[in-house]
Amino acid sequence: MSNDVTSAPAGTDPPDEDGAPSLPWLRRAALRVRDAAAGSWAITLLLLADLVTVLGAGAVWLALGGDAAVVGVTAAALLAFATAMLPLIARRGPDGQPPLWPPFVLVVIPLAVLAVGLPSWGIWAVLESRPVDVTNRVRLDVAPPLVNGDTVHASLHTDDPKPRLALTFDVAPHDPAAPVCVPGTELTVTSTAGAGKEQVRTGVPGTEFTFALGRGMTDVELSVLIDAEQGCEVDLSVASAYLDD
Repeated sequence: MSNDVTSAPAGTDPPDEDGAPSLPWLRRAALRVRDAAAGSWAITLLLLADLVTVLGAGAVWLALGGDAAVVGVTAAALLAFATAMLPLIARRGPDGQPPLWPPFVLVVIPLAVLAVGLPSWGIWAVLESRPVDVTNRVRLDVAPPLVNGDTVHASLHTDDPKPRLALTFDVAPHDPAAPVCVPGTELTVTSTAGAGKEQVRTGVPGTEFTFALGRGMTDVELSVLIDAEQGCEVDLSVASAYLDD
Protein backbone atom coordinates (compact mmCIF):
# COMPACT_ATOMS: atom_id res chain seq x y z
CA MET A 1 0.00 0.00 0.00
CA SER A 2 1.54 3.26 -1.07
CA ASN A 3 0.97 6.70 0.40
CA ASP A 4 0.13 9.04 -2.50
CA VAL A 5 1.42 12.24 -0.92
CA THR A 6 3.61 14.61 -2.86
CA SER A 7 5.66 17.23 -1.09
CA ALA A 8 5.97 20.72 -2.43
CA PRO A 9 9.39 21.66 -3.77
CA ALA A 10 11.59 23.53 -1.37
CA GLY A 11 11.31 27.31 -1.56
CA THR A 12 7.68 27.38 -2.78
CA ASP A 13 4.69 28.71 -0.89
CA PRO A 14 2.22 26.22 0.53
CA PRO A 15 -1.04 25.89 -1.42
CA ASP A 16 -4.20 27.74 -0.48
CA GLU A 17 -7.29 25.88 0.69
CA ASP A 18 -8.54 25.61 -2.90
CA GLY A 19 -5.34 23.84 -3.95
CA ALA A 20 -3.79 26.81 -5.80
CA PRO A 21 -0.29 27.82 -4.62
CA SER A 22 -0.29 30.97 -2.55
CA LEU A 23 1.46 34.08 -3.87
CA PRO A 24 4.08 36.16 -2.10
CA TRP A 25 2.47 38.86 0.04
CA LEU A 26 3.83 41.71 -2.05
CA ARG A 27 2.36 40.24 -5.22
CA ARG A 28 -0.94 39.54 -3.47
CA ALA A 29 -1.07 43.17 -2.34
CA ALA A 30 -0.35 44.35 -5.89
CA LEU A 31 -3.12 42.16 -7.28
CA ARG A 32 -5.57 43.50 -4.71
CA VAL A 33 -4.68 47.05 -5.66
CA ARG A 34 -5.13 46.16 -9.33
CA ASP A 35 -8.50 44.54 -8.73
CA ALA A 36 -9.71 47.43 -6.57
CA ALA A 37 -8.64 50.02 -9.12
CA ALA A 38 -10.14 48.19 -12.11
CA GLY A 39 -12.65 50.49 -13.74
CA SER A 40 -11.87 53.30 -11.33
CA TRP A 41 -8.59 54.61 -12.66
CA ALA A 42 -9.64 58.25 -12.52
CA ILE A 43 -10.42 58.05 -8.80
CA THR A 44 -7.30 56.00 -8.14
CA LEU A 45 -5.09 58.52 -9.92
CA LEU A 46 -6.75 61.27 -7.91
CA LEU A 47 -5.86 59.41 -4.72
CA LEU A 48 -2.27 58.97 -5.90
CA ALA A 49 -2.07 62.68 -6.76
CA ASP A 50 -3.24 63.43 -3.24
CA LEU A 51 -0.58 61.18 -1.74
CA VAL A 52 2.17 62.64 -3.91
CA THR A 53 1.09 66.20 -3.09
CA VAL A 54 0.97 65.72 0.67
CA LEU A 55 4.05 63.51 0.92
CA GLY A 56 5.96 65.92 -1.33
CA ALA A 57 4.97 68.81 0.91
CA GLY A 58 6.12 66.77 3.90
CA ALA A 59 9.48 66.09 2.25
CA VAL A 60 9.96 69.80 1.53
CA TRP A 61 9.03 70.67 5.11
CA LEU A 62 11.44 68.05 6.43
CA ALA A 63 14.24 69.47 4.24
CA LEU A 64 13.51 72.91 5.69
CA GLY A 65 13.94 71.65 9.24
CA GLY A 66 10.48 70.31 10.06
CA ASP A 67 9.84 67.63 12.65
CA ALA A 68 10.62 64.19 11.18
CA ALA A 69 8.15 62.49 13.55
CA VAL A 70 5.26 64.63 12.28
CA VAL A 71 6.20 63.88 8.67
CA GLY A 72 6.41 60.15 9.43
CA VAL A 73 3.04 60.07 11.20
CA THR A 74 1.43 62.00 8.33
CA ALA A 75 2.89 59.62 5.75
CA ALA A 76 1.72 56.56 7.70
CA ALA A 77 -1.79 58.03 8.09
CA LEU A 78 -2.02 58.74 4.36
CA LEU A 79 -0.86 55.26 3.41
CA ALA A 80 -3.35 53.72 5.84
CA PHE A 81 -6.08 55.91 4.35
CA ALA A 82 -5.15 54.79 0.82
CA THR A 83 -5.19 51.13 1.89
CA ALA A 84 -8.63 51.53 3.44
CA MET A 85 -10.09 53.39 0.47
CA LEU A 86 -9.02 51.02 -2.32
CA PRO A 87 -11.49 48.26 -1.36
CA LEU A 88 -14.24 50.87 -1.10
CA ILE A 89 -13.51 52.01 -4.64
CA ALA A 90 -14.17 48.48 -5.92
CA ARG A 91 -17.32 47.91 -3.82
CA ARG A 92 -20.61 47.71 -5.68
CA GLY A 93 -24.13 48.23 -4.46
CA PRO A 94 -27.12 45.93 -4.99
CA ASP A 95 -27.74 47.50 -8.38
CA GLY A 96 -24.15 46.91 -9.44
CA GLN A 97 -23.24 50.56 -9.25
CA PRO A 98 -20.37 51.81 -7.09
CA PRO A 99 -21.39 53.84 -4.01
CA LEU A 100 -21.14 57.58 -4.28
CA TRP A 101 -19.42 58.53 -1.05
CA PRO A 102 -15.95 56.89 -1.53
CA PRO A 103 -15.29 58.79 -4.77
CA PHE A 104 -16.76 61.91 -3.17
CA VAL A 105 -14.32 61.60 -0.24
CA LEU A 106 -11.43 61.01 -2.61
CA VAL A 107 -12.34 64.15 -4.53
CA VAL A 108 -12.85 66.34 -1.47
CA ILE A 109 -9.62 65.39 0.32
CA PRO A 110 -7.15 66.25 -2.48
CA LEU A 111 -9.08 69.40 -3.31
CA ALA A 112 -8.92 70.43 0.36
CA VAL A 113 -5.20 69.67 0.46
CA LEU A 114 -4.55 71.67 -2.69
CA ALA A 115 -6.86 74.51 -1.60
CA VAL A 116 -4.93 74.91 1.65
CA GLY A 117 -1.48 73.74 0.63
CA LEU A 118 -0.94 75.66 -2.59
CA PRO A 119 -1.81 79.12 -1.20
CA SER A 120 0.23 78.38 1.92
CA TRP A 121 3.20 77.32 -0.17
CA GLY A 122 2.81 80.37 -2.39
CA ILE A 123 2.74 82.73 0.59
CA TRP A 124 5.76 80.99 2.11
CA ALA A 125 7.67 81.18 -1.19
CA VAL A 126 6.95 84.90 -1.54
CA LEU A 127 8.00 85.63 2.03
CA GLU A 128 11.15 83.53 1.67
CA SER A 129 12.12 85.31 -1.55
CA ARG A 130 11.92 88.76 0.02
CA PRO A 131 15.11 90.37 1.38
CA VAL A 132 15.47 90.33 5.17
CA ASP A 133 16.32 93.72 6.64
CA VAL A 134 19.09 93.27 9.23
CA THR A 135 20.21 96.89 9.52
CA ASN A 136 19.53 97.03 13.25
CA ARG A 137 21.25 93.70 13.86
CA VAL A 138 24.70 94.74 12.64
CA ARG A 139 26.90 95.57 15.61
CA LEU A 140 29.97 97.81 15.23
CA ASP A 141 32.83 97.46 17.68
CA VAL A 142 33.91 101.07 17.46
CA ALA A 143 35.11 103.85 19.74
CA PRO A 144 34.75 107.14 17.85
CA PRO A 145 36.29 109.20 16.57
CA LEU A 146 37.95 107.17 13.83
CA VAL A 147 41.05 108.27 11.98
CA ASN A 148 43.03 107.04 9.01
CA GLY A 149 44.11 103.41 9.41
CA ASP A 150 41.56 102.46 12.09
CA THR A 151 39.75 99.13 11.70
CA VAL A 152 36.20 98.54 12.89
CA HIS A 153 34.83 95.06 13.62
CA ALA A 154 31.26 94.45 12.38
CA SER A 155 29.21 91.40 13.39
CA LEU A 156 25.78 90.11 12.52
CA HIS A 157 23.70 87.24 13.90
CA THR A 158 20.48 86.13 12.22
CA ASP A 159 18.03 83.28 12.67
CA ASP A 160 16.93 83.60 9.05
CA PRO A 161 20.13 82.93 7.08
CA LYS A 162 20.39 83.68 3.39
CA PRO A 163 23.35 83.26 1.04
CA ARG A 164 23.99 86.93 0.24
CA LEU A 165 24.61 90.01 2.38
CA ALA A 166 24.45 93.56 1.04
CA LEU A 167 25.23 96.46 3.33
CA THR A 168 26.00 100.14 3.11
CA PHE A 169 28.02 102.25 5.54
CA ASP A 170 27.62 105.89 6.28
CA VAL A 171 30.51 108.13 7.34
CA ALA A 172 29.92 111.45 9.07
CA PRO A 173 32.43 114.00 10.33
CA HIS A 174 33.07 113.63 14.03
CA ASP A 175 33.34 117.39 14.18
CA PRO A 176 30.43 118.97 12.28
CA ALA A 177 32.65 121.99 11.70
CA ALA A 178 34.99 119.88 9.52
CA PRO A 179 32.77 118.42 6.76
CA VAL A 180 35.61 118.28 4.25
CA CYS A 181 36.85 115.04 5.86
CA VAL A 182 33.97 112.91 4.54
CA PRO A 183 34.37 113.23 0.72
CA GLY A 184 37.92 111.93 0.83
CA THR A 185 37.17 108.86 2.99
CA GLU A 186 37.28 105.35 1.56
CA LEU A 187 36.31 102.03 3.15
CA THR A 188 37.82 98.58 2.69
CA VAL A 189 35.41 95.89 3.94
CA THR A 190 36.64 92.30 4.39
CA SER A 191 34.67 89.22 5.44
CA THR A 192 36.59 87.44 8.19
CA ALA A 193 34.54 84.28 8.85
CA GLY A 194 32.46 81.59 7.18
CA ALA A 195 32.42 80.17 3.67
CA GLY A 196 32.91 83.62 2.13
CA LYS A 197 35.98 84.42 4.20
CA GLU A 198 38.57 86.87 2.83
CA GLN A 199 36.25 88.57 0.35
CA VAL A 200 37.40 92.18 0.02
CA ARG A 201 35.28 95.09 -1.16
CA THR A 202 36.44 98.72 -1.49
CA GLY A 203 34.37 101.84 -2.01
CA VAL A 204 33.37 105.23 -0.72
CA PRO A 205 30.67 105.71 1.93
CA GLY A 206 27.26 104.95 0.45
CA THR A 207 28.59 102.10 -1.69
CA GLU A 208 26.62 98.86 -1.38
CA PHE A 209 29.06 96.10 -0.43
CA THR A 210 27.87 92.60 -1.38
CA PHE A 211 29.22 89.36 0.08
CA ALA A 212 28.47 85.73 -0.78
CA LEU A 213 27.98 83.97 2.55
CA GLY A 214 27.03 80.44 1.54
CA ARG A 215 24.03 78.51 2.79
CA GLY A 216 23.08 78.39 6.44
CA MET A 217 25.39 81.12 7.71
CA THR A 218 23.85 82.58 10.88
CA ASP A 219 26.90 84.58 12.03
CA VAL A 220 28.74 87.08 9.84
CA GLU A 221 32.01 88.80 10.74
CA LEU A 222 33.44 91.78 8.84
CA SER A 223 36.28 94.22 9.26
CA VAL A 224 36.09 97.79 7.98
CA LEU A 225 39.36 99.66 7.34
CA ILE A 226 39.09 103.46 7.36
CA ASP A 227 41.14 105.31 4.74
CA ALA A 228 40.66 108.98 5.59
CA GLU A 229 42.69 112.10 5.00
CA GLN A 230 45.35 112.85 7.53
CA GLY A 231 44.03 114.76 10.52
CA CYS A 232 40.41 113.87 9.80
CA GLU A 233 38.15 112.35 12.47
CA VAL A 234 34.99 110.55 11.32
CA ASP A 235 32.14 108.42 12.69
CA LEU A 236 31.02 105.17 11.05
CA SER A 237 27.48 103.76 11.05
CA VAL A 238 25.42 101.20 9.13
CA ALA A 239 23.06 102.87 6.68
CA SER A 240 21.39 99.66 5.48
CA ALA A 241 21.93 95.90 5.51
CA TYR A 242 19.85 93.06 4.19
CA LEU A 243 20.13 89.36 3.46
CA ASP A 244 18.89 88.01 0.14
CA ASP A 245 19.05 85.05 -2.19
